[in-house]
Amino acid sequence: MKKFMFALICASAVLSASDLLSLQIGGMTCEGCSSGINESFAEDFPNYKSHVDYKSKTMIIKSKDGSDVDEKKVKEALAEMGFEGKLVK
Repeated sequence: MKKFMFALICASAVLSASDLLSLQIGGMTCEGCSSGINESFAEDFPNYKSHVDYKSKTMIIKSKDGSDVDEKKVKEALAEMGFEGKLVK
């Protein structure tokens, strides 16, 4: 039973924090939007590598050093630029 509880605790920790985040981006109207988001994130979040694809309207963010990506800060930054980010599960 102790092994099961330990495995359950470890699994929940892995599911709640991640060095990779995938978002559906709302509000993009052109390729310039995706370029602008990428440029802004490169400046504002130097510890993250981001890729925004206009056609699929998705954004993938990866931590460069393996630390957790802060979903709240990412969504706030997108909102300040006029976009909405929804977590893709």
